[in-house]
Amino acid sequence: MLPEKNEFPIIQIEIAKIKFLNPRTRNKVVHEEIKESIKKRGLSKPISVRAIDEGDFKYALICGQGRIEALVALGETIIPAIIRDVSEEDAYVMSLVENIARRRPRSNELLQVIKDMKIRGLSDSEISEITGYSSNWVSSINMLLDKGEHKLLSAVERGNLPLYLAVQFARCETEEAQDILTEAYDKKLIKSRDIIKIKHILNQRTVGNKGAKAAGFYYHKPSKRMTAEELIELYENSIAEHKSVYNN
Repeated sequence: MLPEKNEFPIIQIEIAKIKFLNPRTRNKVVHEEIKESIKKRGLSKPISVRAIDEGDFKYALICGQGRIEALVALGETIIPAIIRDVSEEDAYVMSLVENIARRRPRSNELLQVIKDMKIRGLSDSEISEITGYSSNWVSSINMLLDKGEHKLLSAVERGNLPLYLAVQFARCETEEAQDILTEAYDKKLIKSRDIIKIKHILNQRTVGNKGAKAAGFYYHKPSKRMTAEELIELYENSIAEHKSVYNN
């Protein structure tokens, strides 16, 4: 049942006349849960739209994509809606705020949200306020986007790499170091807490041809790409060397 009282009037509109401006890929399990809930208890909350005039479309969706898809799957063609008198930009922000507040988005979803906001010209502080993440964190994500770290971004979008690790990997000296770290993480050879130390070893290895020394080892410029397994062996040897020096 819909609530009897609402700050804005609720009207019935045709689903076919609603334009999806920023459609999101919906998790099948979540979609089924929404559909079953509506089937048993009815729609508990109207969707939000704003009025437009674009051919067959008379409304632009602000919030409620999941509810619309569930009703369509149930064979419905009409949906209760609230029409909001807001600009396209305000509607976009309202949509983001509701979706982020309702659930913690996955890394790939959050990355897409930040990319969209950056394209729309929002500042790091504005993005920070909307997402609830710190300005420094948002700046780090935008650094990934600005540097064009396509491999790392693709790994995040596929759900294979957390955003915070992608930021750490992007600060490596070379693309090879990024690839080795990504491979090691994907194979579950390294833990998050070890990333900074391992990255330090890789960066020192990069400048080894200049005589850089670390943890008792001289690293020479490699003639072939190091494997993830070789990196872990090097890291473990480094730890053992440190322990030996400390105990003596």
